Amino acid sequence: MTGPRDVVCEVLVVGGSLAGCATAIRLAAAGHDVVVVDKRSLDDGHYKQLCTHFLQPHAVPLLDTLGLSELRGRPHAVPTKAVFVTVGGVVDSPGPGYDPARPDSYALNVERRVLDPALRRRAHEVGARFLDGTALEGLVRDDEGWSVELRDAAGPRRARARLVVAADGRRSRVAGLLGNDAVVRPNERAAVFGYFRGIPAPDQDRSVFVRKDGDLACVYPLVGGRTELVLFSHPSRVQGWRGDGHGGELVRYFAALDAAPDMTHATLDSPVLGYTDYPNQVRRPVVGGVPFVGDAVVSLDAMSGTGCGFSLLSADLLASALAGRSWDPDDVAAGLALYASRHDAQIVPHVDGICADSLVGRGEESERRTFGTVCADPGLSADYLRLTGRMTAPAEFQAAFMRAVLSARRRPAATPA
Repeated sequence: MTGPRDVVCEVLVVGGSLAGCATAIRLAAAGHDVVVVDKRSLDDGHYKQLCTHFLQPHAVPLLDTLGLSELRGRPHAVPTKAVFVTVGGVVDSPGPGYDPARPDSYALNVERRVLDPALRRRAHEVGARFLDGTALEGLVRDDEGWSVELRDAAGPRRARARLVVAADGRRSRVAGLLGNDAVVRPNERAAVFGYFRGIPAPDQDRSVFVRKDGDLACVYPLVGGRTELVLFSHPSRVQGWRGDGHGGELVRYFAALDAAPDMTHATLDSPVLGYTDYPNQVRRPVVGGVPFVGDAVVSLDAMSGTGCGFSLLSADLLASALAGRSWDPDDVAAGLALYASRHDAQIVPHVDGICADSLVGRGEESERRTFGTVCADPGLSADYLRLTGRMTAPAEFQAAFMRAVLSARRRPAATPA
C-alpha cells in the first residue's frame, strides 16, 4: 500500500551528478521508469566545482550515446590533446588525435558548469524524474525489489524500486548502509586551481602538462577566452594558496615554467579552489544487488584526469550490461555480474598506476630515465599518450615500454669520433 508521497519506479538512482545522470539517461531512454534522488538542490546553477574537467578521449564518444554530441565542440567545449613536458623530453605526437588513425580521438575541455546542467536537462528529456533536496535514510531488499526510506523538507517518504543504483560519490551513503567499504590508498598530492583571463591559448589548443620536481602543472584552454591553471603538488608547497585573491601564487609558479604560455596579462576570474587531503579509494562494483557507479566505486587522484571519464564509462558499462534484460531477479543478477566483470576488466587495471603516480617520492633521475625512453621512441610516445587518455590498457603500454628498453640495450654503442 502506498501513500500520497510515496514513489514507485523501476530504477532508483541515488546521486544526480555525472554518473547518476548518465545512468538515468541510458536506462530511461531504454524505456525504464527512472527516478533520481539527490540530497542537494539541483537547480540550473548547480554544478560540481571541485573538478578539473578534462574529459579523456576514451570517454568523449560516450557523449554521443547520451544524446549530447553538441557538447563535443565550440561554443560549449574545446577539443584538445595533451602534451607532456618532462625532464626526459616532450611527449607529443603529430595530428589532432591521440590515435593517428582516428582524427576525432581528442580530449575535451568542457567545464562542469556546462556539462552538469546539460546532463540533467537530457535526463528530463528522456523521462527521468528527479527528487532533489531528498536524502537517503535506509534501504531494505525484499522479494519484489527495494524499499527505500527517504527524507525531504516535508518529512519522511518512501520509494519502491526494482533496482537501486549507487551514484552518490566517494562518501557514498549507500556503501555505508550495505557495507561496501572502500580500499583506501594514499595520495600525497594536493591540488589548487583557478580560472583566468588574458592567457593566450597554447598552440593548436593543446592542454600543456609540465612535470617538474614531483609536481604536475596543467594549462587547460577553455571557451570564451578563459584558461584553467591547475597545480598538483605536495601540500606543503601550496599551503595557503586557496581562496579569493590568491591567484598570484599560481601565476608566479606558471610564469617560471618555460613551457607555459605568457602570464603577463593573466587576471583571476574565480576564487582559487582545491584540496589537500584526497586519498585514492576503490569499492566493489556490485554489493548486495546494488551496482555502484562513478566516484561511488572508483575515486582517484584527480591528476590522472579519470574522474569524469570513469563516471561516464561506468554508467555506460552498467546500462549495456542491463540492456534487453527483464526484471526477473536471475536476469538482473546476471546483468549485474556482467557489469562487475566489465568494470573490473576496463577500469580497475588503471588503478595501480594511478595510485603509484600519486606518491611523489620518485626521484628526478628515475623520471629522466623513464621519459627519456618514452621520448626517444615516437611509437612509444604515442602509446604513452593513449595510456593517459585511457585508450590502451596499462599492460599493453608496459609491454611496449619493456620492448623499447630492451631494444635500446641491444643497440651498439656509438663509436667516438
